[in-house]
Amino acid sequence: MAALVCAAMTQPPAAPRDPLAFTVRGGDMGRRIAAHDWAATPLGPVEDWPAVLRHTLAVMLPAQAEIVLFWGPQQVALYNDAYAPTIGNKHPAALGRPACETWAELWDDLEPLLTHVRTTGETYAAKDRPFYIERAGYGEQVYFDISYSPVALDDGSVGGVLCIVSETTGRVRAARELSEDRARLHQMFDQAPGFVAVLREPGHVFELANAAYRMLVDGREVIGRRVDDALPEVVSQGLLGLLDEVQATGAAFRGVDMPVTVLRADGTPEERRLDFVYQPVTDAQGQVTAIFVQGIDLTEQHRALAALALSRDSLELATRMGEIGTWEYDLRTGTFTGSERNWAMHGYPPDTVATRAQFLAAIHPDDRAAMAASFAAAIDPAVRALHDVEYRIFQPDGTMRWVAVTGRGVFDGDVCTRAIGTITDVTARRTEADALRESEQRFRALADEMEALVWMTDETGRFVFANAGFQKILGVAPETMLRHGWAPLLREEHRAMLAERMPLYYREPRPLRGDYPLTTADGGTIWAHGVSQPRYSGDRFLGYVGCAVDVTERHLAGEALEERVAERTAELTRQIAERERVEETLHQMQRLEAVGQLTSGVAHDFNNLLTVVLGNIEMIAHAAANGPLDARALQRLEHVRIAAERGATLTAQLLAFSRRQRLEAKTVDLNDTVRALAPLMASTLGRSIAIEQELADGIWPALVDPTQIELILLNLAINARDAMAGCGRLTLSTANVSLDAPQRPEEPVAGDYIRVAVSDTGTGMTDEVLARAFEPFFTTKEVGKGSGLGLAQVFGFAKQSGGGVRIDTAPGEGTTVSVYLPRARDAAAAAAVPAAPATTAAPIAGRCILVVDDEDNVRQVTADALRAAGCRVVEAVDGDTGLRALAHTRGIEAVVADVAMPGMNGVEFARRARRRHPDLPVLFVTGYADMAAIADVPEEQIIRKPYARDALLARVRQMLDRPAAAGG
Repeated sequence: MAALVCAAMTQPPAAPRDPLAFTVRGGDMGRRIAAHDWAATPLGPVEDWPAVLRHTLAVMLPAQAEIVLFWGPQQVALYNDAYAPTIGNKHPAALGRPACETWAELWDDLEPLLTHVRTTGETYAAKDRPFYIERAGYGEQVYFDISYSPVALDDGSVGGVLCIVSETTGRVRAARELSEDRARLHQMFDQAPGFVAVLREPGHVFELANAAYRMLVDGREVIGRRVDDALPEVVSQGLLGLLDEVQATGAAFRGVDMPVTVLRADGTPEERRLDFVYQPVTDAQGQVTAIFVQGIDLTEQHRALAALALSRDSLELATRMGEIGTWEYDLRTGTFTGSERNWAMHGYPPDTVATRAQFLAAIHPDDRAAMAASFAAAIDPAVRALHDVEYRIFQPDGTMRWVAVTGRGVFDGDVCTRAIGTITDVTARRTEADALRESEQRFRALADEMEALVWMTDETGRFVFANAGFQKILGVAPETMLRHGWAPLLREEHRAMLAERMPLYYREPRPLRGDYPLTTADGGTIWAHGVSQPRYSGDRFLGYVGCAVDVTERHLAGEALEERVAERTAELTRQIAERERVEETLHQMQRLEAVGQLTSGVAHDFNNLLTVVLGNIEMIAHAAANGPLDARALQRLEHVRIAAERGATLTAQLLAFSRRQRLEAKTVDLNDTVRALAPLMASTLGRSIAIEQELADGIWPALVDPTQIELILLNLAINARDAMAGCGRLTLSTANVSLDAPQRPEEPVAGDYIRVAVSDTGTGMTDEVLARAFEPFFTTKEVGKGSGLGLAQVFGFAKQSGGGVRIDTAPGEGTTVSVYLPRARDAAAAAAVPAAPATTAAPIAGRCILVVDDEDNVRQVTADALRAAGCRVVEAVDGDTGLRALAHTRGIEAVVADVAMPGMNGVEFARRARRRHPDLPVLFVTGYADMAAIADVPEEQIIRKPYARDALLARVRQMLDRPAAAGG
């Protein structure tokens, strides 16, 4: 733009005769400049302005760029339409005023820039230049890309400064906000307890690594380095290959409890256990531009579980037991005898007989009292207890063994004569139990020192151990966990989930892991990541052992991000909902307007018809009261009949428009249809309308209701006649067409169609009329000249038939209405089916007919018509009454049933009636509102309201001659 202005200034045009000619293409600002009183400004009258000033304005006023020109020593402001919004409420008062007045708040900043350009003749340019401005009732910092250029006068001096600006405030603020967001996000990542890194692709180059990640690699510097360079040890472990696969496929990888060896700063390898995910980050084209790495170090948990596994193995070893021996003590002789295994445990020969003193001497002194008390209770006649005790014995060589002894006294009356029992060597078990206790003591001590939650349950889910971590982390005593378990620490939804899943976990043990919120003793919440493993003794399930660490900070970081996303999503959702609400309100208003037009049109036409009907009936009633009806009364009855038929026609038009009319599609040759209609059209349109036919050869067969298409073509011909004011040329044409996607809603979808068109040489339509042509009751004709349903009926019929409509028109050039009808693919097959032979209708006089209708007047008309034909008629007011009539009246041969009845409709009545009378013929009477109910009923079993007496009798004769199918 600056170059254009400068080029224009170097070759100024001849001064125009009109000094304001430069404002002609200047838009609103051009008009304001032309109307301004310049004589009262430092610039003086326009005719005195230098030619270069007028020429510069002629170039800048129509420009789309934001331009302001500061002219003369007072820096008088002139600007274009594009610049006006930039200064807000300073416009339009700024026009023609010195800049120091309008831009007073930033004059100390702006004036040196303008002075520099005026005094040096140099252009000054800057990107995102900040300015403080008051333009909306308050001050704000704004930013512009600016280019300030001198405008030279003929003598080479600078007349003004041309400022081309582009406001970048939104971009600068967005960039600053993005930078702040990144800084906050970086800080959030760095504080997260889990390790986080971002790898830029291609090459897997570290862009970010938080504190936990740096700790994982022992403080090694990784930023800006490739993974294989910064962490060479991971290459041989396959982690680099996994990154390559994620980058190539765009599919995330999740590692669970993976062993990863990392090198410490001194080069020492250390195995860590990690849960982590490699998550690809893609651009708009789906290319992977980065990989987000996030995980948690589970090494301490793994070590704790290993210690628990060691204690579990010790427990399994401790269950082994020794072999069993037998013993007997004779109280009469005071001697002990026993089996070989018994004496082997004591270190004596197999045939040893020991005295009581010898036996007691072999028992460890610390255990003699307990053994003696248990034995005394066993031989006491008043107690007779089970002798069950474990104690230590010394063999002659000094070897000590643990034995488990059981026995009972043998009594003769109330006298114990001897005692017998078993003895088992439990030395291994007791030794291993001691070792197990020591191991468990060490494990419990280790668990209590861990900054983690450690627990064990039995096979029923009851806590059998909880470490001190529950007290340190949650403030909950381990004893409380032993009594109550997890339930008091969980949220309600997790408590319910635990109760639901616990039986499955203990019925089918499996490793468990997950993050859960736990309630602390003071009512707070922490998030814990826990791992539980089943523990076994041999094949026997003993319960679970588990460990959990506090990951609250990681969850808080994630929740903060989710909260920001949720806030922004909620705002977008609110905006979308508000827009949808406004759109729905607009649509509802449009629908109400359409309903209003429809109601008004229907009311107008029906009021006309009802006036004819009611007026003539009143005259007939008056005439009948005075004597026999004369010819004038009969003529009035004819008027009533004609008005009723017009009402039926109007109803049919409404049904076609709403696409609720039942169509009977058949294979039709539209050329034959047009040829057959030509004579009728000629008589209907009059001799002043010339009718021509342009019928294509090889026309495809159409699938359409033949009666309805004839009515549609006749309707279009009458519309064309009215458009030609009774004089012109009407052309009927046909053609095979293959259409692409529709351009308007009334046009058909893509496919093969037969087009039948009606063209006229009439007045044509304007764009406004064409836009509303298919609206119901929209008409350009005078009141009483038409209902406005003609084209709406055409549209409804075409869409219901599976086709569409198109109007081509222009004012003064006539109109062509094209109706597109679907092609009948199976026309040949349909033509090959022979027609059913005609049958002779049966007489109906003397036949018994049941009439079921809840409308008394309508039922009466039907019954009277049948009685007048000689039928015996039984009437029923609803379906239940009709079923009772069938059950109690003999000889009913057919039924005429209304479809739309309250409670049981006509179709349901017929279905129930045919359970007892499978061949009962039923003629269904419909008023169109119940089309869905008769969707599967054959056409020959239906008659539509209003119907003529002869049509009713013909249908009944046909029905009696050929009974309906049981399912009809």
